[in-house]
Amino acid sequence: MDISDNDFSVDKIKQEYKLLGGSKFYEIYDEFNKNCNDYVGDSAISCYQGNLDDYSRDTEVSILLKELYSNLYRIYHTILNYGNDYFDGSEEAKNMGYIYLKYWLYDKITKQDLKDNQIQMIFDGWKNYIKENMPINPNNSCIFYNLNKNEMKKIKKIYALNNILHANDKNSKTCDNNECKYMDYFEETLSEFINSIKKCSSDSSNDEYCKEFNDFLKICNGDNTYAGVSAYNQPRENSGDSNRKHLLYLEKYNDKPLYIYIKNNKWLNWGKISQILNPQNSTTIAATSIAGSAIGLSSIFYYLYKVIPNDIFKYKYCIIINIKYFSKILL
Repeated sequence: MDISDNDFSVDKIKQEYKLLGGSKFYEIYDEFNKNCNDYVGDSAISCYQGNLDDYSRDTEVSILLKELYSNLYRIYHTILNYGNDYFDGSEEAKNMGYIYLKYWLYDKITKQDLKDNQIQMIFDGWKNYIKENMPINPNNSCIFYNLNKNEMKKIKKIYALNNILHANDKNSKTCDNNECKYMDYFEETLSEFINSIKKCSSDSSNDEYCKEFNDFLKICNGDNTYAGVSAYNQPRENSGDSNRKHLLYLEKYNDKPLYIYIKNNKWLNWGKISQILNPQNSTTIAATSIAGSAIGLSSIFYYLYKVIPNDIFKYKYCIIINIKYFSKILL
């Protein structure tokens, strides 16, 4: 189901779905939209003071570049612990600020329906005027990749998925029209996430989209409690409520197994998820891959990984074949 981008802009999601609207992400997002002159006591230091030269001729581009500079400055200031002037010194802003800023930027670009040449101007403007002129820089400064509008729409869905899984740990059994539409969007964002894993699973070092997707996976790697998913190269055992412990997806990625976990297994009880995760055999595999995600497949893969680590994916497909075979017998 292809849903209109305008129906699920960042503002529209906040307006329609209160459970997401109250998340920490939206507190940070609201500050991204705050004018740099509105801060009291910082002498407008986060405002861009330079000259944008030719970029000043395009009002939409010049405004967006100045806002981007201001927001990037605020994130750097927070990461470097220079004070709690912005985002109240939020740890979430330190850990997820780059992802949230890109989500904000891509939402602005797609919502304003900027042309291809304007998008290129924004990327060039960041590289020539913002990146080189930022007065403060952490060691791991933010990198923007040269994405086209269609790629921005795709990665924006993945960032939306991250926020959905992180902010909303409830999944109602019934839904009104808006909630059902929201769940359809969740289906779309999850599909985009899986498609990106498959697209970027080989060496895609020269692909700008895959570079950004890899950056997202790095942020999700380990026990980053601010990410909506956790990504590991080895299966995880249940080790506390703080960890994401329900296996959502397993795929080979850059010649290594990639285990994707989420915290709340209520998402896995939604029927359409099985069709996304197991499109070839959604009815027979779903009971094992979803309902028993943490106990079933996770423990099976963990056992095979310990015994024959180099051939895990060969045995993965043997397991699936056996599941299909026994399902036919039982039915």
